[in-house]
Amino acid sequence: MSNYRLQLLHAADMEGGGGDLLNAPNFAAIVDYLEDQEANSLFLSSGDLVLPGPYLAAAGDSSLQPAIQSAAEAIYGLPAGTLDGVTAASGRVETLLMDLLGAEAVTLGNHEFDQGTGLIADMIAPVLGEGGTLADLEWMGSQFPYLSANLDFSGDANLAPLATTELLERDAFRASPEQVVAGADTPKLAPAIVTERGGEQVGIIGLTTQILESISSPGSTEVLAGGSNDMQALAELVQPIIDQLEAQGVNKIVLASHLQQIQFEEELATLLDGVDIVMAGGSNALLADAEDVDRGLYPGAPAPYNAYPILTQDAAGDDVAIINTDGGWRYVGQLVVEFDEEGRLIADSLGPETSGVYAATDAQVEALWGDLESAFAEGTKGDIAEELVGAVAEFVSEQDGNILGLTDTYLVGERGAVRTEETNLGNLTADANLWYARQVDDEVLVSFKNGGGIREPIGRVVVEGDDGEPRYEAPAADAAIGKPEGGVSQLDAASALRFNNDLAIISVTREKLLEVLEHAVAASAPGVTAGQFAQVGGIQYSFDWEQPAGERIQSAAIVSEEGETLDVLAVDGRLVGNADKLVKVVTLGFLADGGDGYPLGEGSYQQRVDLVETLTDDGAFTFAPAGTEQDAFAEYMAAFHAETAFSEVETPASEDTRIQNLAERDDAVLEGDAGVLLRLYDAAFDRDADGAGLGYWLDRQEILQTEQIADFFVVSDEFKQLHDSIEHAAFVDLMYQNVLEREADAAGRDYWIEQLAEGDSMGAVMVGFTESDESQGLIA
Repeated sequence: MSNYRLQLLHAADMEGGGGDLLNAPNFAAIVDYLEDQEANSLFLSSGDLVLPGPYLAAAGDSSLQPAIQSAAEAIYGLPAGTLDGVTAASGRVETLLMDLLGAEAVTLGNHEFDQGTGLIADMIAPVLGEGGTLADLEWMGSQFPYLSANLDFSGDANLAPLATTELLERDAFRASPEQVVAGADTPKLAPAIVTERGGEQVGIIGLTTQILESISSPGSTEVLAGGSNDMQALAELVQPIIDQLEAQGVNKIVLASHLQQIQFEEELATLLDGVDIVMAGGSNALLADAEDVDRGLYPGAPAPYNAYPILTQDAAGDDVAIINTDGGWRYVGQLVVEFDEEGRLIADSLGPETSGVYAATDAQVEALWGDLESAFAEGTKGDIAEELVGAVAEFVSEQDGNILGLTDTYLVGERGAVRTEETNLGNLTADANLWYARQVDDEVLVSFKNGGGIREPIGRVVVEGDDGEPRYEAPAADAAIGKPEGGVSQLDAASALRFNNDLAIISVTREKLLEVLEHAVAASAPGVTAGQFAQVGGIQYSFDWEQPAGERIQSAAIVSEEGETLDVLAVDGRLVGNADKLVKVVTLGFLADGGDGYPLGEGSYQQRVDLVETLTDDGAFTFAPAGTEQDAFAEYMAAFHAETAFSEVETPASEDTRIQNLAERDDAVLEGDAGVLLRLYDAAFDRDADGAGLGYWLDRQEILQTEQIADFFVVSDEFKQLHDSIEHAAFVDLMYQNVLEREADAAGRDYWIEQLAEGDSMGAVMVGFTESDESQGLIA
């Protein structure tokens, strides 16, 4: 028996809510070409098909109905005018594109749930009007199944009627328009499916991130083996499904997972027995080999995470191929592989000439098809996608002409940056939230948000020539819509901040604030892009990812707009000052509720003010509700950058100041010597420093010597209240007690009393004690 050859075309993290949906026509044209190059071909997506943003929302506008109807009729093979009753709704453009591509299945990602389970139901469930004819069909529903083996839909009213727990054939999820009208009840959600190509069966299993509940809104859908990233628990859940498929004679199995970090898929692959291909999702980790790079990556692409594919071995020692692409409809992945008669993947059958990634660019489409006219000829998949997406783009372009303000620099919002380091767009939006909150309460000091909430950069990537280095520039002018050079538009805001979270002011203890910062960097590690990584305003901190999670923050200080240190939170990895003192912060309502795993939620703060319930003034812009992040950004740009462009150029991590990664730079959060001051506080007051006081004296170390600062301590009201008019001998005894923690020896006591008698100040003597070898030895 000869080997079985299969082509798997795939995509990950389509996330078309922003401008990335515009890549879909080229993507469709590439799939249209490649699927004809092999006898046995199937197309899969590992999830995040949708993402909140202007393009997702646009599909719900009634003006998009003609385009949705026309695409549906073309895709389902119906004469024009047949589906007059089809209605527009969010998610239906993306659903049609998957049906256009003939998707075997799509994995449920986290972003499918961002607007609740109702959106998923609206995308995949058929809707039939009262007449019972094709003209009354309001929506076909998806003709592909969404897969997830670790989600239980039985308790969710929106999704339970659409789900099955059985392992069904792919055709069980399809229904023709006539069958839908006749009342066909086909499932749309399943743990796994079996499909057939060339007389051979292929099993496909879906998996969703275990932390779904903390990063999205799954409603009453239960995450099995959920709560934390535990690959062993997932393996124990998936292995019985693999065994069941193999018992049915299915010996070629694809795991289509969406685990957020490709490292998890790499680990999981080694724990399973019987999976041949693991399709990763959620990480945007681009796999590409030298041939793919030479062929041309998408403009502005980061360096590939690894070669395509990654080869590893399962628990039984059999070869497994791990595949993934970057998201945003930017790449079509192509894996052509052979299996032996036992269904085992043959690693030697893989080659760069038939496996790799194709960037969804005009140049790549033209290289495959020979010319763009053929690729987008009437009736081709590229043509149908272009007509549908073009209608959405025309609707959204009106938003691009609504200018909020100006920037003369590229605003960095790429996943690999905003989830790993401070960026200029992170700073800008965090500062906007802080300024906005202060319009309600001027005592708000800190702003923090999750980097995962920033979805796109603002600007353009320019590449000239085949070998040109990309240039990152401010947004381009567009005279046709009235957009000036460097203009930041409503569309830019809606794309970058497409979740448009509501904002909340909460009062947290200083200890809780430090815990929040610890969580922000708890998952940080080389190559990891966890969405919980924070972008901040009004605070600076350093972290050491070599330390255990929860012990990574080394220095932290609340600062003013002018850079003055208002409150030192942490020195040398420990909280200083009053742990219970309250600090007012502004954050996303999602995080205030404990989203992205943040240690917040009801009971974790003293007070909460939701700005959507407080603000009534519409301000300069009304496209986003008052109290939301998009509105804060718009009003801030209008207030500060309507005429003077934002000009904070992006810096490498080695030069970041708000968030200092000690793997990249030295700690410069606290410019002075905090240790000297902490010892003075202990010597003078027999207590730890308070954060505000420590910050004050740190700033003044630039102009005052340590002895001068000590003199100020001695004449302070606090010192006088503690010690009244203290005599020299009593002062020396106090130093021995507070600093050296012992009784004075006679010689030493006499020496210091004599120094005071000869004119040394008490401050000078205090420093003599605090900086002595004996004092330093106690600290060590």
